[in-house]
Amino acid sequence: MLGKWIGRVLVAGVVGFAGYAGWDYYKAGFHYLPDLPPGAFPISFTSGLKAVIVDIPDERETRRYFGFPLQVPYYLEDVWSFCRRPTEEELADAEKFIADRNMPGERFEAVCKIQADKDTVVRGLISSVPRL
Repeated sequence: MLGKWIGRVLVAGVVGFAGYAGWDYYKAGFHYLPDLPPGAFPISFTSGLKAVIVDIPDERETRRYFGFPLQVPYYLEDVWSFCRRPTEEELADAEKFIADRNMPGERFEAVCKIQADKDTVVRGLISSVPRL
């Protein structure tokens, strides 16, 4: 009798974990992740920013990444953006953004953009801090 209940609880736990993992995978948008260039890695932030980081080393083990989405048209909110190191002009603007936040060890990592036909839309910014 006790073994029957233990089995049911274990099955319910496995089903619950699998359901949650599937829901989390779907909510993060990984089911429609675009093809990744060599060396790129994806990050889906709870803020809604979905980023494919290109030509930047993956330091998720030593740094914590933060995504700051910018306002875009509603039909671009769930689109994966491609993120690269900022240009000199973008870096100057980002320095102000980071200085206003005043987080020790914060580093501006990338600018995320979406190509919509002939238009380029800035989707968001990514920064990181040391993992302690």
